[in-house]
Amino acid sequence: MTEAEIAKKYTRIVKTSLGQWVQAMVVKKPMSDTPEITWKGVGRMLPVRALDENVEMARLAVLKDRRFFRLCEKCNEARPASLILDSGACQECVSESKAMA
Repeated sequence: MTEAEIAKKYTRIVKTSLGQWVQAMVVKKPMSDTPEITWKGVGRMLPVRALDENVEMARLAVLKDRRFFRLCEKCNEARPASLILDSGACQECVSESKAMA
């Protein structure tokens, strides 16, 4: 996946009358049958009329925030921190490895 695709999958923009918030996906209980997805505001609010390019730059910048994202040691892609397991690999890579075994 490209960084833009990862940002679209794991971040979202919430527009209010005051501005635009970039939010990061936080997954609670990622290994359970019913993981719980919540969203956490990241950084400063963008202006209501922020340019699309500025909004996208803010979304991409969130991927570098270690409070919310980590790099998978196998696929080297940013994932929500809660989806990086103790092995350092993301849940997707671990699932793929188990499927191949």
